[in-house]
Amino acid sequence: MTLIISHLQSVEDSVEVVERKGVGHPDTICDALAEMLSRALCREYRNRFGAILHHNVDKALLCGGRAAPAFGGGAVLAPIHIYLAGRAVSKVGSDLLPIADIAVENSRAWLRANMHALDAERHVRVHQRIQPGSLDLQTLFSSRAGDIPLANDTSIGVGHAPLSPLERLVLAIEKRMNARDRATRNPAWGEDVKIMAIRRYEAVDLTVACAMIGRYLSHMDDYLAEKAGRRRAGAELGC
Repeated sequence: MTLIISHLQSVEDSVEVVERKGVGHPDTICDALAEMLSRALCREYRNRFGAILHHNVDKALLCGGRAAPAFGGGAVLAPIHIYLAGRAVSKVGSDLLPIADIAVENSRAWLRANMHALDAERHVRVHQRIQPGSLDLQTLFSSRAGDIPLANDTSIGVGHAPLSPLERLVLAIEKRMNARDRATRNPAWGEDVKIMAIRRYEAVDLTVACAMIGRYLSHMDDYLAEKAGRRRAGAELGC
């Protein structure tokens, strides 16, 4: 395959759409837990064997639970189920790696660090469905052409820079809403945030979806106050 890259003409688009999913969105959680698992396996492989062994653990599925929201409380009726799947070397000689423990404990550690109102032990069930890869892939992964590692797959990444003013605005809003001090400054704001911005020439429409946590809201007035607080946070960023 031949790929030809050329410059695009510089044009000012009349319509621009930007979306950002926060740290508590299911898509973000799945991506983060898959990444955490890969990093944990890399550390374990290097500590035990001095090299990173074959693994491919980029498959994750989050099945939402059930909750009964209520002012001043609420309850989790059914837990969230998270499935981590893929391939990974789990045994070298007689040395057996605790793949399941690594997957579950790293997932819970990430959830505890990033979800201030979620009980990672009671509200979430983490399941690992990781099996060893085929012998030929493991052999290929450990082979080299001189100093160059070999690959068993192809991929391509696409990116661009710099960010447009609208992209910078949406990113700043999400970072502000999911700031590290949120648990003390705005505990009622959940991490499941999604921001959609649409620009038509100079006019910008901004939609912010943010889950609210019932135990930090005594009544409707509290909810409206928190909603107003999010508007003020956006105004501080120039919205």
